[in-house]
Amino acid sequence: MDPRRRTITTADSQPVSNIPVPSSALKRQPPQTVARDGHRFSLAPQRAPSGQTGRQSFAPASSHTKYAPQSEAPFGFSQGASSSQRSNNQSHDPRRASVYQAPYSVARQSTSNVGGQSAGRVPMSANRPESGHHRYSSMNDVAAFNYPTTPAGSTGRPSLHPSSQHGAPGGLLHSITPGGALLGTPPIFKDPRPRDKKTVAGWQTDVYEFLIERGYMAPLTMKTLQTPTTKDFQTIFRFVAECADSGLRWTANGKKFEDEVLPLLKQMGYIAVDMITKSGLQAPGSMHTWPTMLAMLHWMVMTIKFCEEAMMSPNVRMDTTIEPSPHDRRSQQMAATSHWFEYIGRTYPSFLQTDDFDREQHKPPLEDFYQKQKVDLLSEIERSESRVTVQEAESARIKAKPSPLEAAQKDHTKLARDAEGFTAYVSKLKESINKSEKQNEALQKSLVATELKVKELAAKRAELAAKVEKQNITDIELQQISTTRTQLERAAAAAQTKRLQLTESMMDLEVKSSQASDRLEKMVTSYQNKAVQLGLIPRGPEPFDHVDFSQSVNGGAAEIEQMLPDPTVEIKPALVQLKKQAIESRLMLTDSVLSMEEKVLHVTENGQEKRENLQVQELAVQELTKQLEEDKEKFATEMNMMNEQTESILRRVNESESTRKNARMTMEHEIQALRVRYSETKRRIAQLTKENVDELNAMLGQIIRHKESVHEKTEMLKALAESMGDSTTLVDI
Repeated sequence: MDPRRRTITTADSQPVSNIPVPSSALKRQPPQTVARDGHRFSLAPQRAPSGQTGRQSFAPASSHTKYAPQSEAPFGFSQGASSSQRSNNQSHDPRRASVYQAPYSVARQSTSNVGGQSAGRVPMSANRPESGHHRYSSMNDVAAFNYPTTPAGSTGRPSLHPSSQHGAPGGLLHSITPGGALLGTPPIFKDPRPRDKKTVAGWQTDVYEFLIERGYMAPLTMKTLQTPTTKDFQTIFRFVAECADSGLRWTANGKKFEDEVLPLLKQMGYIAVDMITKSGLQAPGSMHTWPTMLAMLHWMVMTIKFCEEAMMSPNVRMDTTIEPSPHDRRSQQMAATSHWFEYIGRTYPSFLQTDDFDREQHKPPLEDFYQKQKVDLLSEIERSESRVTVQEAESARIKAKPSPLEAAQKDHTKLARDAEGFTAYVSKLKESINKSEKQNEALQKSLVATELKVKELAAKRAELAAKVEKQNITDIELQQISTTRTQLERAAAAAQTKRLQLTESMMDLEVKSSQASDRLEKMVTSYQNKAVQLGLIPRGPEPFDHVDFSQSVNGGAAEIEQMLPDPTVEIKPALVQLKKQAIESRLMLTDSVLSMEEKVLHVTENGQEKRENLQVQELAVQELTKQLEEDKEKFATEMNMMNEQTESILRRVNESESTRKNARMTMEHEIQALRVRYSETKRRIAQLTKENVDELNAMLGQIIRHKESVHEKTEMLKALAESMGDSTTLVDI
């Protein structure tokens, strides 16, 4: 094990709830060295001298330190004289002192003392030489926020600003050992947060809301936090620092503001304190300096908020004398946490002094607490089991009895069904009444319409009778005229239908004739080409037939040039022209072949598409043929029906002609009968309405009486259950 194992103990004035971290969680980093001058040392952890092989102690000298119930917890050191003396001794040290540094009076005690001889462990915290290497821990970069100890019998919440004694400041700024955050000079850290416009605007909003919430009295706007003056920045910084420590006192002996800010930020553990310069503090509102200053203010504001939240947390209680409530789970958890923290506090100094310390001597209080919790839990389990047994027996007894509630529920269900049936019956009656009223209205309307029709028919009859009397036409002639008119109408309809059919057939013949003429033209052209190829039709004269291409030798010529005719006069131009025509013909043939191939491909695709369309059309034609046959059958059937209906209508016309004379008298009798029926219907409707209302009132009274009876029985059942002491069980069941 590394003799210089890192721990997370602190030298704060308030106790903390941190738990020791094993050495495997804090491995050493590779050595990093910097130039050594009067104030800089190596940042890497160095090995101790050969004579100092033991781990340095951060705990008090005595391994048997006991803590009073109301004393400070062992996680930090009190603000006594030793702490003040140590702070004063380190205030002029050019190297930053670690918040984990133990008092110089600590003495390491060895547990392996053989024959009265010490094992050779030497405390490394006292009398360090100036050139000694100091251990660096990244845990020192931030301030430790500690939960205060709640004294016995105190139920109040701790305050973030403890009162100062004798003018000594207290609070967050002095909960950390003065002197900074490191042993030795650390590297210069930069604030890792981004500096984009959105982030800076968020910082401005957080700082502005914090200042408004804490009652900042000076004039303040968002523009102030965008381009502040030096006075505004100093006022805001002093206000935020006083919020962190209400006992902070600013010196008035001529000390500059920037000389006070830097030590204050070091005490608070600001990681980027090296980025804050005195020149920047003198001109904080400049374009390049203000983001750094605003980041520092935002860090202070968020630190104060987090510290307050931690100190006001209701989930932590350090007082072990408060007994937890047996029915409050949260109180029991807080008590267990407080006892565990107490055990850690008792064993931590021994853990720092030696690896093989006796843990058993610190376990009895924790074991007693858990044993008591175990006994209480077992007794609670026994009581719960007994209650469960009693409740199960009671439940079985109640289940064995016939429940009057079930009978009441059945009656209630039956009544609900009866009520639903009665409601349906009433609704049906209302519907029948409405239907009767509608029928009466329709009868009245039909009666009026019938009267009007009778009057119209009478007028027409009188008019026709007058015309017939004037024309001296007999009934037989009138019937013949009607028959002739009907036949003419049928003939006109048949002629119109035939004309439409002929028009359609003419259009089809016109299309077919145009298609036949196109095919005839194509066929004539094809036969002409074939006749020319076969020689039946003489071809046209070929070009250059008049040119004599033969070359006869003239043996009697005087010169060699005159032995043969000159080919450059006619033969050569003809050959050149033939060559050009052959090339043009070949190119045209090639183009025609290509175009023909494209056409053939296009025709093939069209043929395939046409075949597919033809198949679809064939299927459609088949469907249409079937539909046509069905339509023909339907048409024949309808024609037969129409003929039958026509004959029937003719017979009815003849009958109406024969009975027309008696129609008026019959209609008058019917009108009288309808009037009598209408009056009778009105009387019956009034009587039925009265009977339904009486029956509805009677049934509603019966329902109300039954409801009162059920209510009385329910009250009696409830009283009986209460008298037996089983009301709660009955309700649960």
